[in-house]
Amino acid sequence: MKQIKIVPFPCGAESNGFIAALASAVLPCLGIDAETPYWCSPKGSHCIHCSDCDMVQKHQEMLYHVLLSVSGLAFAFDYPEDDGVGFHTIPNIPIGWRWDEQFVAELMDIAGVSFRRYRSQSITEMYEKIRETIDAGYTAVCANTQNRTEEMAWSCCWNAVCGYTDDGICVMQHGGALVTETDHIYDDWILITGKTEPKQSYRDVLERIYRVLSDASHDALEQEIYDNLSTVTSENAVGLAYKMMGINGVLTETRWHAAEAFCSCDNLLSSLMGDDAIKKKLGDLFFKRYIADGNNETHGIGWKIWDTLHVGPDAGYMPTEDSFVLIQQPKVQEELKRLYKIVFDNDRAVAEGIRKVLER
Repeated sequence: MKQIKIVPFPCGAESNGFIAALASAVLPCLGIDAETPYWCSPKGSHCIHCSDCDMVQKHQEMLYHVLLSVSGLAFAFDYPEDDGVGFHTIPNIPIGWRWDEQFVAELMDIAGVSFRRYRSQSITEMYEKIRETIDAGYTAVCANTQNRTEEMAWSCCWNAVCGYTDDGICVMQHGGALVTETDHIYDDWILITGKTEPKQSYRDVLERIYRVLSDASHDALEQEIYDNLSTVTSENAVGLAYKMMGINGVLTETRWHAAEAFCSCDNLLSSLMGDDAIKKKLGDLFFKRYIADGNNETHGIGWKIWDTLHVGPDAGYMPTEDSFVLIQQPKVQEELKRLYKIVFDNDRAVAEGIRKVLER
């Protein structure tokens, strides 16, 4: 029996189950622990232990910020494994997409680890491979991504494999529960096999992000939102309220993750760029447009969008009966249009800033 200690996931505001599980699984593989220096952006320095923060959890959260951002997912309005949207706002991601090989390879490259992937294998078939992986000091992630009976199952289907027993494997599930499994088939297995140096450059990451931000699907979604809010009826009010809140839930969280990733002076993303002036320029841009309080920043606008339909943490950030009534009011519709325009304008400003850096 052997087990590697990993941080329960998700930590804080982490709604993408794959990235959350991967961040927890990768952390010990990189040798990151409570003694590893952590850059605290609010303090502008490495942690001085001014409070009782869980340092390993902070590292997990930063890794989530980075992986969500470098993949481009932090700049979309939906998650690519969510089949419930009309279209994805990420280039070359069709409905029914399931973490294609190039996407995973590029993400693992930035994470600094090598991997092997297996499909539709049972625990019995994978047991020896898992045992060898754990004995070498590495972890794995696994999921059932194909047959999902619950509407939101895509958000929590990934687990982290962190150990083995005499006859099974130790699996940490979404939410942190640790279980031993002996007889199960997973659609997807990703085994971490070692540490590597990233082949991608800072420029490669910026080009990927720019492609997402400038994709035509963003303009299409913006126009669709305005059209939807111009044609609200008593019959479609419920559906549109859920749609508006679904979009808002993603953007409010993901742009915050992006800003956290770019504002840190010491993480896997910043280590790719040696030019401190460019890092500061982009960090300032992301901070201003996405999280600077009282600046029409996207994170704050997201909260205003929620408030406009009386949505908040008490309702799990989901529409209420009040929302269905409010969205039928013309002044509310106009306010939502105004607020969403600020969101898209902020993204356009970030895209323009990245374009200027890429042209240097």
